[in-house]
Amino acid sequence: MSTCPLPVRATVRDVLADLLGREVTIDQAAPQTLDDERAAYAATYVWDDGRVAAVGIWELSLAAGAGSAIGMVAAEQAVDAVEAGALSEEQREFFHEVVNVLAKVLNSPETPHVKLRGVDVVPGQVPRDMADLVLEPQARQDFAVSVDGYGEGTLTFLA
Repeated sequence: MSTCPLPVRATVRDVLADLLGREVTIDQAAPQTLDDERAAYAATYVWDDGRVAAVGIWELSLAAGAGSAIGMVAAEQAVDAVEAGALSEEQREFFHEVVNVLAKVLNSPETPHVKLRGVDVVPGQVPRDMADLVLEPQARQDFAVSVDGYGEGTLTFLA
């Protein structure tokens, strides 16, 4: 069984900067922990055969900022989402596009193809296979990401 290769910091930065049309800075971060009191968004990536390959966990503030930036909506909407504790429907659609494009950073010539399966709010009901990977990952990468004008937050990749 292949392990999905996790991206390096510069690759994630470059893809996000190109996609969002804004300066993006990324540093290593302390491991992100999920909290019942704070929403986060989990993007599940699968191999072509449907098995879970990786999960990207986005702190709400970063998901809101990235979704707002790609949609070219006011940065205040990202702040509103954090205060509300959830993305608006429009932000969720825009955010889905961000995590869909980021599937490319999880692909390599040496492993099977990886694609986005879906996005779930955590805490909340999530698919069992995704939860299994989150509970026992073989690899982990935590990034502190800042999107110019749209805020910052932690992005964790698990494989």
